[in-house]
Amino acid sequence: MCGIAGFCSFHQDTFAPEEARTRLLRCVEALRHRGPDGSGIYLNGGTGLAHTRLAIIDPKGAPQPMHRRHGERGGSLVYNGELYNTAELRGYLARRGHIFETSSDTEVLLAGLMEEGADFLEKLNGIFAFAFWDGLSLLLARDRLGVKPLYYATEAERLYFGSEPKALFALGFGARLEDNGLRELFALGPAHTPGNGIFAGLREVLPAEYLRMTPGGLHKRQYWQLESRPHTENEADTIENVAFLVQDAVERQMVSDVPICTFLSGGLDSSLISSIAAKKLAAQGRRLTTFSFDFAGNEDYYKANAFQPSRDAPFAAEMAEYLQTEHYALECDNAALADLLETAMVARDFPGMADVDASLLYFCRIVGQDYKVALTGETADECAPTRYNPNPAGASGDTKSNQRARNGSVFRPASLCIPLFQRPLSKGHFFPPGSEGRCSRKANAPPWGRC
Repeated sequence: MCGIAGFCSFHQDTFAPEEARTRLLRCVEALRHRGPDGSGIYLNGGTGLAHTRLAIIDPKGAPQPMHRRHGERGGSLVYNGELYNTAELRGYLARRGHIFETSSDTEVLLAGLMEEGADFLEKLNGIFAFAFWDGLSLLLARDRLGVKPLYYATEAERLYFGSEPKALFALGFGARLEDNGLRELFALGPAHTPGNGIFAGLREVLPAEYLRMTPGGLHKRQYWQLESRPHTENEADTIENVAFLVQDAVERQMVSDVPICTFLSGGLDSSLISSIAAKKLAAQGRRLTTFSFDFAGNEDYYKANAFQPSRDAPFAAEMAEYLQTEHYALECDNAALADLLETAMVARDFPGMADVDASLLYFCRIVGQDYKVALTGETADECAPTRYNPNPAGASGDTKSNQRARNGSVFRPASLCIPLFQRPLSKGHFFPPGSEGRCSRKANAPPWGRC
C-alpha cells in the first residue's frame, strides 16, 4: 500500500509556501508506515500533494507525485493502489499517441486521466484511491468496492484529503468527536455507515465515487453501481465462468516486480488462492511461499465451538504439503498480542477489533520483513457466502463433516469451486477442460470490461 494526502483551495487565504511545505512534510511522516520506500511532495499555488510509496511495480522508477504532459494537456498524480488491466490500458493509450517512460501502472493511470478525465474510471480494473491535479481542478476518486481508503474534509473553502484521518490532522484539520461519531463507535463499531469518518466533519469518499474541486466548489458523482441481475446460466456454464473469473482475478493480482506469498489457513478461500498462485509460479520455475498463523498454546488449550469448529493448523499443513509450498507456521503469544493492542488501534485511527487487529499486525510485521505482497482469502465469506455448516448443532463433535466443509466437498450451490481443486498441480489445470483463458459471457468486450 501507499499513502496519499493533500489540500486544494482556489482562494487567496491559502497557506504561505513555507507553511504549505511544512504541512505536506508532516503528512509524509504521518503516512510513512504506508510507504517506506520513497516519498515526495508537490506544491502549485493553493494545491498541495503528498505521497509515500510501497514499491511493487517498477521499484526503481515511477516516483510520486508523478507529472506528465501530452500535447496541450498535463497533470500531476498521487495514487495508492493497483490496476489489474495495466497492459491492456497501456496498449489502448499508446495507440492514442502516449509514450511511456516507466512500466508502472501509475503512469498509465496518469496518461488515461489526461486523455479522458473522469471518464477513464470506467475502464479501470483494480483497487485504487488517487488525487489528480490538471491545473484547473482536483479530482479525487476511489475504486468500485472501496478497497482503498480515502478520507476528505472541507474547512474555510479548502479541501483536505488523505489515506487515513491522521494525514488530515497533520495538514491542520482539527480532530473533534461529536454525538454522531460516538453513536457510530458504540453502536456499529468497528464498522461504520458508508461515508462516515467518525470525527466531526470528516468523510470518506464512497466506493465508486469521485469528487472534483473547482473554483465553484466541491462536486460529487457516482461512476458505477453494482447491479442485481437474474442468473440464467446452467450449472456447467456457471462452473466454467466462475472458474475463469477466479483464476483471472488471482493471476492479475500476482503481477509484481517483488516476491509474493499467500496466507494459508487451510480453509476453502485461502486454499483456492494458494492453489492458483502455486500453479502460476510453478509454470515459471518458482515455488510459492505460504504462511499460517496460530496462537501459542492453542494446540493444548483449543476447544471447538460454533464459531471455530476446528483448528486451522492441520488443514494448513495438509494444503501446504499438497501444493508443495515453502510453508511457515507462525505463532503469537499473549504478551506480544497485548503489546500491540494500542498500536493496532492507532494504525486504524479508531477502536477496532482489538486482538484480531493486534494479531494481524503482529503476523504482517513478520511476513513484511521479506514480502511486500501477500494474497489472502480475507472477507471472501462475506462476498460469496456459499458454504454452510452441515451440522450446526453439533459442530464441535462432527469433525468429518467439518473437514468436508473446509475442503470444499460440501458446498452450495452446485459445488462451484470443486473443479479448482479436483486435479493435482503436477497433472494439469485447476479448471474444466477447455475453459482456460476464456469466458463465454461478454467474450467480445474490451479488456477492461471483459466478464
